[in-house]
Amino acid sequence: MRIKAISIRTTISLLMAIMLIILIIAVSITVNAFLTNAVTDIMIRSTTDIITQINNNAETYINDITGIAAYARNLARDTSALNAEGITERLRTIVSSRNDIVRIDAYGMDGTLLLTTSPIYSDASPDELWFRRAIKGEGDFFFTGPRQQQLPSGQNGLVITFSQLISYGDMNRATSSAVLSIDLNFNFIRELAEDANLADSGYIYFISNDGEIIYHPRQNGIDNGTFHEDLESIADHVYGTYISEFDGHERLTVIQTVSQTRWRIVGVAMMDEIMNDLGSFQSILLLLSAIMIIISIVTTTIISKHITSPLRRLEIEMKKVESGDFEVSPPHSHSLEVESLSSSFRIMVARIKVLMKRIKATEEIKRQRELDALQAKINPHFLYNTLDSVIWMAETGDNQGVVKMVSALARLFRISIAKGHDIITLSEELAHVQSYLDIQSMRYKDKFTYSIILPKELEDAPTIKLIIQPIVENSIYHGIKYLQEEGRIEIKAEADMDDIRIIISDNGIGMKSETAAAILDPDSENISSGNGIGLKNIDERIKLSYGKKYGISIWSEPDEGTVVTILIPHLPPIKPIVAKT
Repeated sequence: MRIKAISIRTTISLLMAIMLIILIIAVSITVNAFLTNAVTDIMIRSTTDIITQINNNAETYINDITGIAAYARNLARDTSALNAEGITERLRTIVSSRNDIVRIDAYGMDGTLLLTTSPIYSDASPDELWFRRAIKGEGDFFFTGPRQQQLPSGQNGLVITFSQLISYGDMNRATSSAVLSIDLNFNFIRELAEDANLADSGYIYFISNDGEIIYHPRQNGIDNGTFHEDLESIADHVYGTYISEFDGHERLTVIQTVSQTRWRIVGVAMMDEIMNDLGSFQSILLLLSAIMIIISIVTTTIISKHITSPLRRLEIEMKKVESGDFEVSPPHSHSLEVESLSSSFRIMVARIKVLMKRIKATEEIKRQRELDALQAKINPHFLYNTLDSVIWMAETGDNQGVVKMVSALARLFRISIAKGHDIITLSEELAHVQSYLDIQSMRYKDKFTYSIILPKELEDAPTIKLIIQPIVENSIYHGIKYLQEEGRIEIKAEADMDDIRIIISDNGIGMKSETAAAILDPDSENISSGNGIGLKNIDERIKLSYGKKYGISIWSEPDEGTVVTILIPHLPPIKPIVAKT
């Protein structure tokens, strides 16, 4: 498909506009990206600072609890001055002075309660996590939770349990091991997390070193399945800052570790909420970009018009020459290039005038030679063989055969040498073919039969002269001539919508499909024998006269015959040509 040409003015406008638009878009994208990165960096620093502050507060609180545990551990170790009741009273004083400590207990290695600050007495199960960790920790302390525990109010609530393996002495100064536990009100973690401000939808939660959630502000949603937390990415990153996609939201996540407990503090901020603050600026940036693009388009249009207006005037003069008006006056211009084009155009017009005169004379000579060649299209060998057959029939006394063959030869020549008439009716073309076939059928007795079918409505349809007879000649000499049985040639014309299809088929020896394709190949040197015109020449004549849509197609297979189809346009009827004899 041919691509539609674009004017220089349009090309210049488009190129300049595209360059400016690309530049404006690139600058806008760069500015937007810079601001986006800046806002993201600020949010990362802000979130990190908040998490760091919470971490510091958590470590300060844990140091406070470990100090209380050290005090209780020292009391238990120094039993020479205090009995169990004295230790308990001192620890109760600490518990009563603080809202965050629920109770302080000591248990034997089998879980038996040794002392407690709570009015509720109950032994511990050695299978509980906090108990097992303390025993296996060999003096290290652990924070385990959350778990259900009865509060001083009598109600059950969540607590975080501090546990540590300690030693104590009895009245005989013997040393035994025990498990110290301090139950902390869960509210202290909740307060640490809820005091932070990570925008409207951001939040902070705590997880243990084994990945279990210790505190989450949306714990109820997690429990009932309406909310999910991205614990997989937390497990992958362990520590630091990253941005990820989860549940359709882009999230900023900051992770830090509380050093003494190995808990991790996780801060989550929603990037889309952060970027909403950029919405107003982005709208203004988009508006400014659109205004700049409009200005650039208008500017480039004006500039390109100024540059191309001399070329436009020159184009108008060229169109005059195209329409046949050679009396033109190419414009002068201050542009060196346009002035050079105008000068070349003037010289070209002068040369065209000279060349047109020469071409006209050459065409007259060529036309005359074509007509002369058309009159000489009858193969001399065919004419010699036909006259030889006439002599033979005359010598044998076949006067009727002589008359029939000579009459057919006369009809054949009448169409062939009809000077000045390249277009004849389809009935006349087929009459010419019939004369040829009559002659050949008399020469090759009982060698082949033929039939010609021409609908009444196609008789006066116009066609190029001498396009069927060479095909029939090829059918006889290259197909039927070598058959052992009787040959058959069928010629049929039929209307095909706005076209006419002429089908010439024979039952000859046929040919390979590659050979059939090569006959009409423009790059092939194959020229059919016969009357010297050849199928390729016929195809070229049809295409030159009617267009590339029309011409010849060939189907053939060895031992199955050949079918040649001629496609020509169905034009308005013409009067038959009456050749003078």
